[in-house]
Parts: sequence; C-alpha cells; structure tokens
Amino acid sequence: MKQPPHILVANGTKVRRPVFVLGAPHSGTDLLARALGRAPGFLVRAGHTAVMNAVYTVARRPSLAEERASGTSALLRDAFAEAWSLTPPNCPFCPGTRFPAREAASPCRHAGGITAYGDASPDLLYSAPALSAAFPDAAFVQIIRDGRDVVAEMLDDERSMAWFRPGAVRMEGEPPHPFYGVEDEEERDGYTSLSDTAKCAMRWRGAVRLSARLRGELDAERLMTLRYEDVAGKEVETAEQLRAFTGARVSAVELIREESAGPPSRTRLTTDQHTEIRSVAKTELSRLGYGEKKSRSARA
Repeated sequence: MKQPPHILVANGTKVRRPVFVLGAPHSGTDLLARALGRAPGFLVRAGHTAVMNAVYTVARRPSLAEERASGTSALLRDAFAEAWSLTPPNCPFCPGTRFPAREAASPCRHAGGITAYGDASPDLLYSAPALSAAFPDAAFVQIIRDGRDVVAEMLDDERSMAWFRPGAVRMEGEPPHPFYGVEDEEERDGYTSLSDTAKCAMRWRGAVRLSARLRGELDAERLMTLRYEDVAGKEVETAEQLRAFTGARVSAVELIREESAGPPSRTRLTTDQHTEIRSVAKTELSRLGYGEKKSRSARA
C-alpha cells in the first residue's frame, strides 16, 4: 500500500533526497561515510543512538516492515530527525563542553550551513527496504566487498560476533532473515550448530542477496553500487561518481585507504575457514567475481 507523502524538517529546512550508505559489515561503508561527511554542507551520521535503536528493531524483525509499514516508516523518520537536528550537545562539530539549558535546546551555529543529509550507520543495509518506503526520494549508495575479507574482519570484531550469542539470535517466524543470512526453515533449524566462520559467511551472503534485490527494485537514479576493491587506485573516478550521484563535493583524498597496500584480510583465514566460506557463499563469491581463479591471478 502506498504511504502518504511526508515532510521531514531538520534544522529549519526540509530534508530532500537523503543519502543512505549501505553494505555488509566491514565492507567499506565507513570509507564512504568519511568522504561524504567531509563534503561541504553535507551532514552524514553513523551510529547515532536513536538511529541504531530503530535500525536494529527493523533489521532483527524483518516482518515489521511488512506488517506495520506505516509505523515502521514513522519510527525511522523520527530517528533520523533526531540524529540530523544539530544542537550544541548533538553536533559533531561543536566542542564537547557544557552549554546553558536554553542554548543546548536551540540549533547550533553549524545548523545553518547544512544543506544535505545522509547516514552510514552499521547494518543500515538490513533496513533498506523500510528506508526506501519511509523516504521515497532517498538515494542509496551500496558498497560490495569480497566475502572472505568481510568474514576475516568480522571474526576479529567483538561487536560483530556479539550478534551470534544465543541470547541475541531471534529468528522465530522470520525466515527469510537477511540479518543472519537465513533463507528458510531448514537453515534456521541448523543455525545453532554452525561455526562462527559459517555464520559470518551467511551474514555476508544475506547482505549480498539483499543488495541484489535492491538493484532489481530501485532504478539508477536512486541506487549506486561500488566495489570496495575498485576504489583503491580509482579514488578520483569514484569521487566523481559520488559527486554526480549525490551532488556532494566529495574529495578523492578522503577515499584513500591506509591499508590498501597491505595483504588482503582473507590471508588470516585458515584453509578450513576458506572451505567453510565457499560452502556457504560459493555462488555469490563466483557471481561477483571473487572466485578462486581470480584470487590466484591476483596473487601471481
């Protein structure tokens, strides 16, 4: 059902065409957030408490977006309205000092300079369908990274691994569940017996499949897809693409990665872990060009 048009006001002006940065964990959303967030007049949040609460509510309960579409849209809009409203205590550009109560509740001096808004919070991808419904004019930039590197990074990240604790996993009545990468009841029933490596691979696989669905649902004016590995060495070209798509004056310098000259994260994985990842996500790795043949040629 088509939802009524909305008006979201932040800092005294209507928010138009917000930009949301999407990707699986450790896929490079932080890199794009930095580049967009340092463009003049562009406020890009990542990890604001109100947004994270809303994102995880939707991401962990995919059925909410369908069963309570209007309420879910309102939840997301309210969360971003709070995150994008710049008051001295809430502004990333204001010094972290105490402010008088009257001053703390009013827009800060930076609010007037903001002309565009965006968000690159962790796991935002898993709320993308609900975000598209809540913000019909929104633009989405998604970034894809080799699943083997993603899994290696996730295994070293306590925050990513915390979602696999028994008390955190809730999938009753939810398949398919992109957040955990579970596609059907059989996968759900066998989930607890999987290794951490396989669970990380399933999260990457679920994210890639969700990204593919978005490409089928959104046209080129609303969705732009980048490959993490292609940014290194093509920072100028990528910056120009982002400028054309978002309207933000993105600097190529902000897209330079310090680790780009180092070995891929997947070199930390054991042979058994590589095998587990292939068993879970072989189709997606191959379809995206991350197959073994490419890996050998890259190492040669």
